Order: sequence, then C-alpha cells, then structure tokens
Amino acid sequence: MLLASLFLFMPGTAHAAPIGGLVVTPGESRDAAPVRLATSAGCPAEATGYAATMHGGGLPAEGLVIVANGDVGLTHDRPFEVPVALTFQDLAADHNVTFSGPYELRLHCIDAFTQEVYGEFTGTVDFVEPARYVAVGAAKGPQQPTAPLIVPAPMPEPDAAPSSDVPGQPGQPGQPTDQPATDAAAEAAAEAAPTGSGGGQPFLHVAIGVVGALALVGAWSYLNRRRTR
Repeated sequence: MLLASLFLFMPGTAHAAPIGGLVVTPGESRDAAPVRLATSAGCPAEATGYAATMHGGGLPAEGLVIVANGDVGLTHDRPFEVPVALTFQDLAADHNVTFSGPYELRLHCIDAFTQEVYGEFTGTVDFVEPARYVAVGAAKGPQQPTAPLIVPAPMPEPDAAPSSDVPGQPGQPGQPTDQPATDAAAEAAAEAAPTGSGGGQPFLHVAIGVVGALALVGAWSYLNRRRTR
C-alpha cells in the first residue's frame, strides 16, 4: 500500500517555478536514517497539498516520488516540515538502484485534486559513499530533529460548570437534601417519646386515681355499716 501511494503523484519532467529551498534532516547520515524535509517558506495560497520527488542517476526522468500527495502540516505563511516516506536505503532497494553522487530533492506545492504545481522547494544531497549521504550547502540541516514533526493538538476546553440541576456536594447548589424532612421526623419522634425524667408520670396518675377510688368506696361502705347499727 505504501509503495502504491507513492505513485499517486506523477510529476512532469519540467521544473516548476522555484519558490525556496529545502533543509534535509539529518544533514549527514547513513542511508538507513529516517529523513525530514523542511521548506524555507509556506506554499502559495492556491496550493492545497504537496508531494516530493528525487532526481538523479538511475532514477526515472520524471523523478522518484519520495513523499506522496498529502496536506498534513501544509502552511501558506511559514515554513513546514514533512517526512520522506522511506529511508534512502529502502528507496534504493525497492527500485534496484545504487545511489551515487548528487541527487536533487524537490517538494512541489500542488492542487491536491488536479495535481497542478504552483511552485517547488529544492535541495541537494550527495551520496559520497553508497550508503552515506551529505546534504549540500544550505540544505544541510541538523543531525537530530529540533522539533516534533506532528503539530500538537489544541488543548481541550475547560469543563463547563455543572448546572444547578446536577447533584453536587452537600450544601452546594443542586444537591438534593432531605434535611428538613429529617428534622421534622426527629421533632415528631421527640414529642411522642417520653422524656427520661417524666416517662412514668401517666402510669403514676392512673395508680393514684385507682387507689383514691378504692379509698372512697371503702369509706362509703364503712359509713353505711355504722348507720345500719
């Protein structure tokens, strides 16, 4: 799939208008290192994508596609950076070629649909040995990338404040509470329950009443007996 995607962009043999240079990272390395290409400026406003090709000995006249048609990271107002699809080692093996001497790298600013080219950035790498290259002149970048390739995603927005109908912590808005009902129940229970000091008073009153009634009955019977004598 990766090799097939490299042929989605088919550049012509003619040069497009040069609009700047490329910086190759690593600037000097073995051919097994992953490579990045950084432009010196943004693409023209008409461009909606980009692609890159490699030109030199052993390669087709129209060049070898090393970055397929894409738009990730494309900018129009500042430089941007893209990765080469394969290492130079893999590109050479896949196309049965040994890189030797200078090769020009071209990053084309294109219409992603029609593939019309609006300009290109160029840089040169020189394979001083079969498995080692050196970028030439201003194209020679650092040995290690100095920034992440993928642009960081925007920070997530802060969580919205909870609405008033969302349960919260006790005492906070939106917190359902049964405190009034609990207080009312407690008050009712307190009124119904006898207190510790007077809990036996109703029973005492009943007992006194019974004793009093018996005393009255006894006194009445005694008086009646005296009257009958």
